[in-house]
Amino acid sequence: MKTSNKKSKNLATPGKPMSQDEFASLIKEAEEGAFNTLKESKRIFKEWRSKLEK
Repeated sequence: MKTSNKKSKNLATPGKPMSQDEFASLIKEAEEGAFNTLKESKRIFKEWRSKLEK
């Protein structure tokens, strides 16, 4: 699964707080995403690690 690059706003920038509505929309967007079980996540992680080790 790839992350979306459509948002270029840096959420980690200090001194630029986001509004409550922006925060709520980010949470809602994350909740609507695809989720993996723990077993699936471990399998994906192992595949990723094996690609890096080559």
